[in-house]
Formats: sequence, structure tokens, C-alpha cells
Amino acid sequence: MRYDTCWKRTPFTGGAYRFGGFDMMRRDLMRRVARFYVLGAILTGGAATAAAVTAADPATLKAEFRRPDSVPFPEDRPYSAAMARLGERMFQDPILSGDNQSSCATCHQPENNWQDGVAKAMGLDGMPLPRRTPTMWNMAWGNLYFWDGRAGTLEEQVLGPMQNPREMGQQMDQLVHELSQSAEYQQLFSEAFPEAPTIESETISQALATYVRTIVSPEAPFDRWIAGDESAISEGAKRGFALFVDKGNCSACHSGWNFTDNSFQDIGLAGEDRGRGAVINVAKMDFAFKTPTLRNVAERGPYMHDGSVATLEAVIDHYNGRFLKRPTLARDMRDINLTDPEKADLVELLKALTSDRPAVQMGALPGAEVTGATAGLRRISQRGLRFDPEHVTLNAGEQIVFVNDDNRYHNVMVNGPGMSFDSGAMDPGTESTLQFPEPGMFEATCLIHPQMTLEVEVK
Repeated sequence: MRYDTCWKRTPFTGGAYRFGGFDMMRRDLMRRVARFYVLGAILTGGAATAAAVTAADPATLKAEFRRPDSVPFPEDRPYSAAMARLGERMFQDPILSGDNQSSCATCHQPENNWQDGVAKAMGLDGMPLPRRTPTMWNMAWGNLYFWDGRAGTLEEQVLGPMQNPREMGQQMDQLVHELSQSAEYQQLFSEAFPEAPTIESETISQALATYVRTIVSPEAPFDRWIAGDESAISEGAKRGFALFVDKGNCSACHSGWNFTDNSFQDIGLAGEDRGRGAVINVAKMDFAFKTPTLRNVAERGPYMHDGSVATLEAVIDHYNGRFLKRPTLARDMRDINLTDPEKADLVELLKALTSDRPAVQMGALPGAEVTGATAGLRRISQRGLRFDPEHVTLNAGEQIVFVNDDNRYHNVMVNGPGMSFDSGAMDPGTESTLQFPEPGMFEATCLIHPQMTLEVEVK
């Protein structure tokens, strides 16, 4: 292979850069210099850590973790707001399941970081599924999908769960028939595919994949620190970043702004699931699973592909020498001998990756052109013993996201024509989404703070 003729497509800009030869040696040298400074910072500790991480080499450290300013879409499947609206509507519609009882959002819950919060969801047969529900954050930057990478495109991936007999149990011809009988979906498909509005597996998958690509993790305190705000994260988190890129070797796999290189690694978890090895029939890849994003990771337990690790502290302990040593173990796995204070600093860094904005605000990239996932969503704040606003007008089929922006428990009770909805108790910072399919006047109240009222007019 001639190094001077090798090119790699960049994931954010669509441009290309050369790797190999002089460029490769230069990048390696820069990384070594950066690691030297970081190591020195670790030894000196305290505020010097942050200074060294910043001063080491921004081009190879901080810049490598800077958020992109746009969402990548395939050239032959570009973004359109109408397609995203159709995908969002289907994502939340139980019509995609064989018994019309579950939707994509049943397991990929927006208010739960697009997961379900359990180790393993229950299948239609009443038995736990073999793997944990992964998050949908930042799928636009992926390449192979599912924990084992068996889907080559996002369009292929979105059809998998609905046709799995243990997950949604849907037959594609039946789904096409049901959607074709709906006047609403006929209109939505016509808007999304004006030149060829045929309801078929290809258009279904393209609309769903378009919507999923707009699910982008919002800005976190870490991003503001990367952008230059030294007060955005704690000194412990800054020390954690130095550990992350050096002694801990975490960035060997959890690299870039999305904190994943989308590779497949055996990290030494017990179990018989062969993972990637079974898909490509390569024994050396047995027990290898996809490196997940670390965005909002502090709110996404339990962890690992099998949900076997309950806390972030336990995850770090696993990497700190509690993994199984076997021939297929990833080469980057090694005993790193972190001290208790160092482990605490790593946890601080991981917490700094959690957005301090509501989880269902999609497409929230600075300057990003793609914000279509918020179309059809109205956000109502619960704070200060009132809904804000206290009156809202919607079109039939639109939704409200009720956001508990308070430091106390809240609830949402909605009554109106053909609707009786109770959110249950909502913890501070949580959300509840409700669709209004039929016209009419609806009243929302909070059963915990009954003086709160909201009038919803649906046209």
C-alpha cells in the first residue's frame, strides 16, 4: 500500500484528508507530544492539569473533541423536513408493530435518552432480549449498526426491530397495507416523496432513518469547555479528561466529539454472546461489540451491551482490571491501576458529557441546518407552579412535550374529547410527550399542584 496515495473521507465535512507517510508520522508525533504534556499535568495535579491539556496541542486534543456544526446525511438520501416529520410520526406509532401495541419509542424513549432504562427489555415471548436497548443519540455519525454491526446502513437498521418476531413482530406487507389505508399517512408520504409517493419498505425506511439522523445530543458543559469556557466544568473533570486521553487510554476507542470510533472490541465481559465474531464468522472477533457513544452517559445506566454493569463507578472498575483476559481481548485493554481519586475524576468527566438542556431537543448543533426533528413538537414548561405558556394552539396530530423545569415533582393530567391522560409523578428534569390526534378543547392540570392549568386548543 502506498501511504502517499491513501485517502479517508471525513465524517463531518464530506472532504478528504490524506493519511500515511509524512502526514501519519506528523500526527503520531503530535499525539506523543500531547501525551507527554498530559502526563506531566497528571503528576503535578490540580489546576495545572487543565492548563496542560489546553496547552499540550489543541489540534490533537481539544480540537479532536469539538462538536461539528452540521448533521451529515447521505448524498443520495438528503434531509427534508417533510421526510423527518413522516419518520417521527411513524417512530411513535404502534402501527409499526404486529399487534399495534408498541412503537419504536416504547424502547427508545426520548425522555430516557432514547433507551428504556433496563438491562434487557422483555421480548414478545415474555423472555428478556439478548442485549440492552442502545441509545439513538447521534446515529447520523455511525457506519455499522446494532451492537454487532450486522446492519450496513441506518435504513437497514430501522427495519430490523419491527420485523424481529421477538421485538415488534411486524410483517412488512402488512405494515404497507395498514399505512396505505390511512388518509393521514397517504398525505404524509405524498409530502415526503412528492415525485414518487409510494408507501413501501424503501420509503418507510428512508423516512425513519431521516428522522433518526436528527436525534442529536444537545450541548453539554464539556462542549463549552472545549470551546474555551474554563469555568464550564470542574477541576476534577479536567483532570478526568487528562486521564481519559492518557493513562486511562479511554480515547483509544471513545474518540472524537461523539466519544466513539464505531469500532468493535472485546472488553472482557463474561458471557457466551459472540457478537461481531458471529456476524462476520471470524473467531478473533468473538465477544466484540460496538463502542457506544458516551454522550449523556451518566443518565444511561445500566451499562454494556448486556446491561450487566449498574453504575459508572462499576464500569471504571471493570476497565481497572476486572475484565476477563482471553485471546480475543482488545489490545487496548490493560490494567491501568487507577487510584480512587483518579476514578472519581473520570466520573466527573463523564458527568460533564451530560447535556444540561432537555433531552428531546434534537438537532441542537450550533449553526446546524437540520432542526426538523422538532417540527410538530410544542414544549410546555412546568415551573414556578404554572405551565408556561398557559394556552397553546395546535393542529390535529401535533404533540406537546411537558418539561418539568422545576426542582419539585410535577404531574400532567389532560382531559378532553376522547382523551384521558395521566403522566404520573414527573421527577425534576424529566419530560412527558403527548400527541393530540383529534380536534377539540383540552385542559391540562397538575394533580400535585392543582392551581396549575393549561388550555390546549386543537384545530
